[in-house]
Formats: sequence, C-alpha cells, structure tokens
Amino acid sequence: MTIVAVAGGLGDFGRLIVEALLETGKHEVYVMSRKTDYSDEYTLADQLLENKIETVICAFIMDSDEVCEAELRLIRAFEMVPSPPVKRFIPSEFNVEYDAPDHVLPYREKKFHMRARQELAKTKTLEYTYIYTGMFMDYFGMPKVPTALRPLAFFIDPAYQMAVLAGTGEARMSMTFTTDAARYIAYALELNEWPRIMSTAVSTVSLKGLVVLVEKALGHGLPNVQYQDVFDMLRRFVVDLPTNLEIAEKYPERFPGGMDDVRALVADLEASVALGAYDFGRLGEHLNLAETFKGKGPEPRRIEDLIQEAWGPTAPKTYSQSYGFQEVLYNAISVAPGSPGLFLVGTAVTFSFTPSSGRQLSAYDLVPRLRNAWLQVRQQYPTIAAENRPECKVYTSPSSPAELEAWLDETFIVAPGKTWQDLYRDMVKTKYMTLYFCPEASQLFVQGEHHSLDGRGAVTLIERFFGALAAPASPHDLWRTDGSEVSRLPPRTEDLIPMDTATPGRAEQHAMELLEPMNTVSSPIFLPVPDPLPAPTMQNSTHTLKSNPKITAGISAACKAQRLSVTAAWHAAVILVTQSIQSKASSPSSSPTTEPTHAGTQFACFGNFDLRRYFPSSVSSSDTHNISNHHTILPIVISTLNPDDNTPKPFLAIAKELDTFYKTDLPASDAEVFPALPFMIRSLIPGLTAPVLQGSTPALSSLGVVDRMISGRYAGENTKGTWEVQDLWFGNTVLGPWLECFMWAWRGELVVSACYNGAFYGEGEVRGFHEGVVEVLKGGLGLGGE
Repeated sequence: MTIVAVAGGLGDFGRLIVEALLETGKHEVYVMSRKTDYSDEYTLADQLLENKIETVICAFIMDSDEVCEAELRLIRAFEMVPSPPVKRFIPSEFNVEYDAPDHVLPYREKKFHMRARQELAKTKTLEYTYIYTGMFMDYFGMPKVPTALRPLAFFIDPAYQMAVLAGTGEARMSMTFTTDAARYIAYALELNEWPRIMSTAVSTVSLKGLVVLVEKALGHGLPNVQYQDVFDMLRRFVVDLPTNLEIAEKYPERFPGGMDDVRALVADLEASVALGAYDFGRLGEHLNLAETFKGKGPEPRRIEDLIQEAWGPTAPKTYSQSYGFQEVLYNAISVAPGSPGLFLVGTAVTFSFTPSSGRQLSAYDLVPRLRNAWLQVRQQYPTIAAENRPECKVYTSPSSPAELEAWLDETFIVAPGKTWQDLYRDMVKTKYMTLYFCPEASQLFVQGEHHSLDGRGAVTLIERFFGALAAPASPHDLWRTDGSEVSRLPPRTEDLIPMDTATPGRAEQHAMELLEPMNTVSSPIFLPVPDPLPAPTMQNSTHTLKSNPKITAGISAACKAQRLSVTAAWHAAVILVTQSIQSKASSPSSSPTTEPTHAGTQFACFGNFDLRRYFPSSVSSSDTHNISNHHTILPIVISTLNPDDNTPKPFLAIAKELDTFYKTDLPASDAEVFPALPFMIRSLIPGLTAPVLQGSTPALSSLGVVDRMISGRYAGENTKGTWEVQDLWFGNTVLGPWLECFMWAWRGELVVSACYNGAFYGEGEVRGFHEGVVEVLKGGLGLGGE
C-alpha cells in the first residue's frame, strides 16, 4: 500500500483526487491541510518523514506568488526526506503543457508553473511527471451536470442559444471530465515507471464540432454563432457570453473586478485553445492514461455523451450545486426520505382568515388559495423545490404545468385531524421541503432540512408565503415553465464572502485555533442524563414557555438599560440554570439512574451568526439568498468564575461577556475567520455522525424579534379578506442528549422553547428548566417578582 499526501486535497479538484485514491483501496492517503505550515520546508520535511510519505500530489490553484512558494517549499522538503528510496511527486499542472511559448499559450499565470518546473529539474531523488487533463469538459455541461468546479462559460452558452468561437473555429480541444481525470491520476500511481508527460484526455473536438454537438442535442441550430479575432481577445476586446455576465454579478467575491476579471480569464483560455495549446495531437510523445487503463473502472465520459446528457431532448432540466461549507455538515448527517433524522427543520404557524364579504368559509375552502401561494413561493424562490442528494444539491426546472402539479401533490399536504405538534412529533425526512395544512386547527407546518433553511430563512419563508396569499400572482406567472426561475436559485455562502487566504495551510491552522478553547475545557457545565445513555426515541418532543407582555417589556427595558441584547441575557440565564441543575444532581437525593457529578464552571457551546450581513450590497438587494442557509457557528467558552480569585461571576458580568461575543463584527475582529470556517465545520462532522451522540450541554439559537420580519396581518385587493398570523413556533429534531434551545419575541411576548429527545428528558424537567431560565433572567436583570 502506497502512502500518499495530497496538498490542497480539500479544494475543488484536490478533493476528487483524494476520493479517487481512496476508492482504489491501494493507498493510505493524507490530506495536507489542517496542521500544515508551508512556510518552513524543514518542518514540512519532518512531517513527510514522520508519516512515511512515498508520493506527493500537489493540487493547488497556482494563481499567486504565495501559492507558488508553497509548492516550491514542498518540492524542496520532499527532496530532503532521506527515505523512502523511491519518492514520487506530481505538481499542480493539470491542464496543458505550461512551458509552451506565448504564441501558443498566452497565459500570464503560467510563470508560477514554470518556477515549479525549474525547481523539480534541480531535484535528484524525486521521480516526477506532468499529467495533462486538457480542458475540463464539465464546463460544457454546466449547470445541468453535477460537478465540483465553479461555474464559468467557454465558447458556447446553450442556455442563451449562443456561441462565440475563437479564431476560425477550427482549433481542436482535448478534454477530460474531472472525476475521470482524478481516477486516472490515481491509476498512475500503479505504474512502475513514470514517463515525464502523461495525459488523461478521452475526447478531442474542434470548436465548430462542439457547436455541432450542441445543436444536435438541442434539435436545432444555434441562432447566434459569432467568431472572435484572437488578437482582439488578447487585448480583451471580446464578445461576452450572457452566462458569464450573470456569474460576474452573482459571485463578486470570486471576481472582485467584475466582468473585467471574468473577461481576462476567459479570453486567455479561449485564445490558448485557438492557438493550439489544448490540442494533444500536437503534444508529442506521452502516455495516455485513458488508453493505458482502458477497461479498468467505469467508462469515462466523452464530450458527445456529456452534451446529450446536459442538453439533449431527454435530459431533465437540472441544475446542480455543490454544498457550501456549512451544508457539508448537514449533508453528512442526512438520512433517506421517510427516515427520522437529526436537525430536520420545522416551522409552525397558527393563522386566521377573515373574509371581507362576511360570508363564513370552511377551512377546506382555503386549500386552493394556500396551494397556489405555495406554488407562487416556489416560482419566486425555486430553492424550496431543490433536492438534497448525497453528492450535491439538485434543482429540476419544470417543463410543463403537469410537472408543477406533481410537485404540489408531493409537497402540499392537507392533514385532517392533525395539529402541528402531531406532525412535529412524527416528523421524518421528506424528499423536498413540504408544507402541511391542518384545517381543523388552522395551522401550517413547513418542514425541510438545514441544507435549505436556517432560522432567518424560515422566518422569511413564512413572511413571503403570507405575502403571496395577500398578492396572488396571475395564472400566467403562477404556472409558467420557461425556466426563468433558475436565475433566482441562491448562491452558496462562500461565493459571497472572501474565503481566500494568502498563506497556504493558514486557514486550516486557524480553524484549529478557533476550536482550541473547546478542547481545553476541564470543568464542563451540562445537564445530567442517564448513564449509560439509552437509545434515543424516534419521536420528537418540544416545550415552549411564554412570558406575558409586562414581563417581556421589563426584560427588554432592563437589557436596554444595561446595553445588553436579550439574547446575551437569555444565554447567561441558561448557563446558570444548567449549572444549578447539575449541582443538585450531585446531591444524595439525586436519581439513582443519574451519575452523580459536581457542578462545572465552564459552559462550552457554539453561537450562531447570520452571514448575510457581510454579503455585497448588490447581492443583498436581489433577495434570492433570504430563503436559504447562510449561517455559521463559532465556539465560545464562558467561565462562571472570576479569573482573579475564583469567585462566582455575577449574572451581568456573564451576560456582558456574551453580548460582546454576539455583537462581534467577524471580519473586522478576525480577518482570517472566513477562510477558516470550512475547515472548522468539517472537523465537527465525526462528533455528529458517531453511533452514539454525546454531550448534554444545551445548544442555543435566537431568532430575535420576529415581528420585525413578519407583519402579522396581510390583505390585498385580490384577497377578498385578511390573513393574520396568530402564533409561531420554530424548532428542529434532536437525537442526542441535549436540549436544543430557542428564543424569540412575538406579539410582545418573550418565548423560550426547547426541542429534545424524550429518551433523555421528561416534559416536567424541561418545563422546570424553562421556568428557571425566566426566573434567573428576571432576577439577574433586577426585575424581582414582576
């Protein structure tokens, strides 16, 4: 078994290489990420030696001096390693021959590749090779064929019936699909000797031939086919494809210079194709891995098949999106439809409708209006019809009203005789986000997965739904199937905030720094639970306690006087009540099924942060991100003791410490926090996918003053009455031994709620917990017996 290290193994293409290596079952694979420091080649050499690395594959995106220097140090470090006797290195050079002259490859960033080539040429103990993939054919199936690559359009734009070809259009282009390229790279490790140049290309087609393939798939000619002079392209005088204009607007952090950045990247690559850099018929002597390993593994994708799959008459109009960094965690714990799962999201609404005519309507008379409003929301926010598959998120654009009807039949369900509590108790995963109507109770219950919705998204969904009831769309807009709704699919969080880091490996390192306080907790505060832990029940439980408007107003005023958020004060109360319950459980009268413990002094948890506030203003105005998931979590450890003398901290001191945490301006306080988030989130996956979930420290999430986002009363010219939201509830499913605590304000009342698993707590225990939280909150704020 070969021991392989993949530098950049969590990147778009690097991740595919890691997966391909593992699938062979012949390699022990290390991803150089979390603890890698590329600034010191001696430290790198020690790590390579310690792990007995035999092969290094570098999968960096070579677009800066910093990244280039990291690869150079990695080459020098591996050269220093005294063993094993055979050391192999594959550099980050996975498209074409980068030492081609400028009149063949006018690519400015090839200078970084050339420096790596020069460094490799100096080595005496490394066996190295260059593996050329050609153009990644994924680009010609976007956005319909699932891919790890980020969107960009080259030469053709089938969605807009347009093609812009470089030069005469006769230039030929060799290409490989990314997953096939990764698989052949993994196979290359089985060769006894490496030639200096290898390739993975399985298809070569001219630019005109590419247009022919697209036209054949579409069943008609492209009405707009243009040609560009290569010299003009190199001067950035280019014809822009409409899809690239959308990409430049949709991903401002990826392309801070807007279309200028997109244009420069596209023009260089397309000119290189026109000048022959991507035609492997000109490559000279090399080993084609696709031919060498023909018949090994699945058949590779060929361009003609890919085009048919994406644009042919039988191809579903599907659009895929790889998961964002926080969605990766929820995908890891996802279950099959029909199964109970962890963190399934539920939102309940109790409402009324008062007809303007005064004529009494039955609840069932409202079904067509509610059903149409659900469809109207789908047309405006198509993400509610997306499917969360194991590999990625997929949305299929309907091609007929019948398909919309089928979706409605599956996702709008009338539940006679039920309440939202019944639906939550028995909630299991559904294929799509689903809306239930409980007619006798006048209640709605929306359920989905955290892939698709966070707290802000859930609140917004309810507001938009009742807005649709108040302003129904015309039948034409309601049942349209022209595909225009796909432009409103929300982007991922990392496409909208700065995720790049100048120093390779620093993001992984900082992720561990963020988590370090959690790993050093010596005296944890938690709720006592039976030991050993029983198996969780498959039914969901919840308890809610409301404070009357007078108490709520007093709490709000006291917090304002102390310059505290209610969220921070509530969190402080939860800490102290949890500590008190833990202390009482250690007394001789505690339950014999509960392990005695002494009260802890450190409350370790994760606080929720809405990242929408950091999105560019152009994105914020588009609204597509509002019904989606764009939150993150950050760890915090609060000690209940003063550091100087170990005396107990007063309530207000704890609350103010939490207030500072929740009011943190993330990038202003920590410029490295955004790049570190994906690595921090991934490190939490093992704990949530363990066979037995651990930890009984309450988790907390605040939704704020919901009235500010939901008006409560909705009426319009065409509604013939008034819709009123009377009550709300938010929660999710819990399979572990903790309380999932929520807090919000609605109609002048402070609401504290908890979702829990009945195997670990009884309803009376949770009620007592909530009553204690409210009392400590009032007492800590000096409200006495109000």
